[in-house]
Amino acid sequence: MPVVSDLRVSLTTEQVSSAWGASRARPPAPSMLARVSEYLTRMDAEHWLRPALAYRVLGIVAAGPGWMDLAGGSRLRAPLLTHHLRRASHLAIAVCTLGGALENEVSDRFASGDRLGAVVLDDIGTFALYELGAQCEQILRQAAASMGLESSGVLSPGEDGFDIREQKTVAALAGASDIGVSLTSTSMFAPRKTVSVVMGFGARMPYWSRDDRCAECGARERCPHRRRVPEAVAS
Repeated sequence: MPVVSDLRVSLTTEQVSSAWGASRARPPAPSMLARVSEYLTRMDAEHWLRPALAYRVLGIVAAGPGWMDLAGGSRLRAPLLTHHLRRASHLAIAVCTLGGALENEVSDRFASGDRLGAVVLDDIGTFALYELGAQCEQILRQAAASMGLESSGVLSPGEDGFDIREQKTVAALAGASDIGVSLTSTSMFAPRKTVSVVMGFGARMPYWSRDDRCAECGARERCPHRRRVPEAVAS
């Protein structure tokens, strides 16, 4: 199972400000921007982000209504996969994480009573995770091309038609433990700034962007980050 640990994720104060500005009645105050700038500088200097990716590509040996059997004997139960990935001959299954250092910094701020600082830093982490997700998607697309195949867009446990309980299988297949990622009893990742994705490889695979999936998501109206992702990160 390949592991990629030489990834770099960076954001600018302008990206964060632009993201916040899209969802607020007025731009962030100069004092807030100064705090963001300080956090971004410390994030780089003190290595609060430790991005890593683990993934695996498996052949699809059989499929039926709502399920796919993969080489090696694993089965994923997800109508979303069988609906969108009907043409796929292989599945790429991946987990990418920012690591736990940033999460510890957020916890320390909450513990010290700096709730605003904790929330700002957690927001920055969310934006960074979007950028990491885009990098991971590109790595998977390159893996498909190296096999002479085309790649779909990405799907993830927790979306409609892909039960969050399948996260356990996805994490095991991707090799999440190889990059220090584990699951809680409720199928959430630890560290929290971690995502999993599944992508179909095959001939003439339909592609969709993350913006396309966001527009279709049943949680789009209550998602706190949907309209706040910086343009440069979401591309």
